[in-house]
Amino acid sequence: MGRRSASNIGKLGDILKMNPITFEVLRNGFRAMCTQGSSMLERVAYGPVITEGHDYSVALLSNDGRLVAHGNRDITPHMGTFEDSVRCTLEDIDEIHPGDTFLMNDPYRGGTHTLDVRLIRPIFYKKKRIAFTVACCHWSDVGGPMPGTFNPKATEVYAEGLVIPPIKIYDRDRPVNPVLQLIKLNVRVPYERMGDLAGQYQAVRLIERRLLEYVDKYGEETILQAFEEIMNYSERVFRREVKQIPDGTYEFVDYSDADEGHPDHPRIKFHCQLIIKGDKVTIDWTKSDPAPRGPAGLTRPGLLSATFDGTLNCFPHLAPLNHGVIRAIKVVTTPGSCVHVLHPTPMAGYCASGYEKVDHAVLCAWGLAFAKLDPKRIFAGTVNLENCCVGGINPKTGRPFVSYTWLEGGQGARADRDGPSFMMPMYAAGATNLSVEVLERWYPFQFLACEGIQDSAGDGKFRGGFGIKKVWRMVGHGINSIHGDREEVTPPGLGGGLNGGPNKLMLNVGTPGEKNLGMFAGGVPLRPGDVISFYSNGGGGYGDPLERDPKLVLEDVIDEFISLEKARDLYGVAIRAIDPEALQYEIDWAETERLRRELAGRQLPQGFGPWQVHPYGCKVVAE
Repeated sequence: MGRRSASNIGKLGDILKMNPITFEVLRNGFRAMCTQGSSMLERVAYGPVITEGHDYSVALLSNDGRLVAHGNRDITPHMGTFEDSVRCTLEDIDEIHPGDTFLMNDPYRGGTHTLDVRLIRPIFYKKKRIAFTVACCHWSDVGGPMPGTFNPKATEVYAEGLVIPPIKIYDRDRPVNPVLQLIKLNVRVPYERMGDLAGQYQAVRLIERRLLEYVDKYGEETILQAFEEIMNYSERVFRREVKQIPDGTYEFVDYSDADEGHPDHPRIKFHCQLIIKGDKVTIDWTKSDPAPRGPAGLTRPGLLSATFDGTLNCFPHLAPLNHGVIRAIKVVTTPGSCVHVLHPTPMAGYCASGYEKVDHAVLCAWGLAFAKLDPKRIFAGTVNLENCCVGGINPKTGRPFVSYTWLEGGQGARADRDGPSFMMPMYAAGATNLSVEVLERWYPFQFLACEGIQDSAGDGKFRGGFGIKKVWRMVGHGINSIHGDREEVTPPGLGGGLNGGPNKLMLNVGTPGEKNLGMFAGGVPLRPGDVISFYSNGGGGYGDPLERDPKLVLEDVIDEFISLEKARDLYGVAIRAIDPEALQYEIDWAETERLRRELAGRQLPQGFGPWQVHPYGCKVVAE
């Protein structure tokens, strides 16, 4: 427990309705059991997206479906939807018995997209249901016309794999074989999915055992009281901090590159209004665009999750997320909009498109609210997720394969520091990169490069982090699809900082067959010898690049992150190459002073392209 959290306990301990020491033991114990469940899932599941990439989450919820705790490294897009997952299970299932376990992925009522499949298990103590536990994994394929299920050309959810309402998958701990067979017959690599399902089942059973051990030790009444006190405590701390913010409406607007399902491919606007009044918070999305025709919007559960994540990144000491914070934020949407799509609008690409834009807009709106109180909570744009899938028959094994690959990249700069490089997106911070060695072992890939991208960071007084590229050669046939974003509307800079560089997916670079596949490619045939080049965003910058310390520019040049040309033309820093092989460079201070005088007052490029200033957002309406 951090100092700030300990201080809060000291100030608020007299409000607790239970012993503060017992409260802290149980609060951390609930999180520990979820973390142990996550570790179980990682070790038992089969697919590398889970075992290596950590694209999973587990949670403990109250008997009526309110979030109590989750694991240390769990993925936020999942966690904010778990209350809806349990709620629709309670609505649909008439009888729930000890040992029953339910499976669902319905994104409209209780999920994110069809690929995030969750197991929901009630926990009984002496025949009385006292809690629920959930384990969610990204399955690498749940059917549909594209290997990996991501289908950027989809205009209906029917082209995005199985949609599963809450359905019993274990009946009193006996597998329901017809349901298992239904799943196996509709996914491309059933043995992997059954391995993932086994990991999820063992995770929820482990959390059940740990909670019942706590009930035996502390008593049912104390455990249930701790559930309530954890929520109450988080809500009190959150409201107390909100009350310090000046009342007002803080707005930020962000855009997804395109609605691929519309013939004109228009941009999609995500408009956040953060309204503070005393200790009350309303986040209003009603100025956002109507629902896209393609799979770039969010269901309401997905929107809620992104809203909570953007908020918690500005209140990190309140983690883990629980119902106390959830109930303290009123979220307003318009059904049928891009932030509240309805069946059968597709949404599989939600995390690369709408989720990241919502998360970033919330983050920036809170940053504006904190601008005077604590500017360290301001973040520029971060690397956006790219969902790149390849499927086919692996010539090494003769069996079907489906790979799902993403890239880490640059985080956004802050008002007092550079953004870190080669990191996962902020909203998936618990995930990790998929190493080239693992990918080569599993799939017919031969990697040729994995390295940082020079000049990819958004520039500023504090620059964003740098993106990376991975290049691999196909050693078998395959079909490629990708649903990404931010090739055109790149990660926004703030306070005069520049946008980060673009995401890209290229085929056969440097050959007559070179092709930019873009961020919305589907059904691209790949042959042995084809070379895929995959590039990630740099993070947005903060502040005027001419205010950056020249010594920091020199350091980036020595590290080959920034070119000599960019150092001179954009930062106004003249650097002489003494011996590049020996990494010997020096600043020409007289020329640097002249350059910065000459460049002062220049108009940096406006627009959506790479390395340009984001023209939207940063609107504050004070009351």
